[in-house]
Amino acid sequence: MERDSGSWYSNFGTWYYFDIGMTERTQHQIPQDYEEYVDSAGRCGRFRYCHALLDRHDNPDSTKLCHLLCKSLFEQCSKFTPWEHQIHEGFKGFRESEIFNYLESICRDERNKNINKFLIVVKFGVFTRSNNALDYDDFDYYDIDEEELGFVPASESSIEALEKVSDLSLGFRCAICLEEEKEEVKRMPCRHVFHAQCIQQWLANSHLCPLCRHAMPSVS
Repeated sequence: MERDSGSWYSNFGTWYYFDIGMTERTQHQIPQDYEEYVDSAGRCGRFRYCHALLDRHDNPDSTKLCHLLCKSLFEQCSKFTPWEHQIHEGFKGFRESEIFNYLESICRDERNKNINKFLIVVKFGVFTRSNNALDYDDFDYYDIDEEELGFVPASESSIEALEKVSDLSLGFRCAICLEEEKEEVKRMPCRHVFHAQCIQQWLANSHLCPLCRHAMPSVS
């Protein structure tokens, strides 16, 4: 896959792995999603591989494609065994933003202007310490702290100061609820736009933009 190696995250004895990449696709057929069980190097768990086709000719909807990938990765579905450990909602939210931004960047990248079809491959894993555990100091991983999980709310004043949008473009879809209803809409300083109620509820729990992680003034 055209991307650097993925990242490990740790959270109270549970380790998450996440990576996303793409290759040029010349056929319509998409590989089947699958899982890979692993018990080595001190970690026991499984990777889940999910695929999607991004086709420029079909006017791809990054929000919809992102939602479908996240549903296969994180939620219970008929083709996979449910995850043994609950995946934190904050962690899922940030990975969803990462997937969305990656899909958008593929379409904008000038290096891809002559490529019409992309096979998106997302790899996600959940692991715990195995019986044959080694010293975890040998591994590179990121501790999931409050910043990563999104547990730092934005300040009330910054939420109240969000710009109200009246000149909403056609085809707007809120990236939080994924709905297109014509409700009150507000814009963050990073210029991303959401339903007012959706973004206010989001910022009451996390001071980071759900799309680009722009940091709003937070509750100290």
